[in-house]
Amino acid sequence: MKFPATSDELKAAGYEYDNDANCRGCGAKIEWWITPKGKKMPMSVTSTATIQHATGDVRQPHFSDCPNVADFRK
Repeated sequence: MKFPATSDELKAAGYEYDNDANCRGCGAKIEWWITPKGKKMPMSVTSTATIQHATGDVRQPHFSDCPNVADFRK
């Protein structure tokens, strides 16, 4: 099963947008989403729009691309 990538797909899958912030580890802009199980998940947002096609923004868990992710492991 493919992870929901757009905000519409996330909402349809039961995720709820919480707020925008900056990562405490790397300073990147992130969005916080609440998963269907009630956990908070940071999401990186990447624009996929090009000059020819306006396809929107893709989201992925920030854990997958944060260079300082090890700082947050317990």
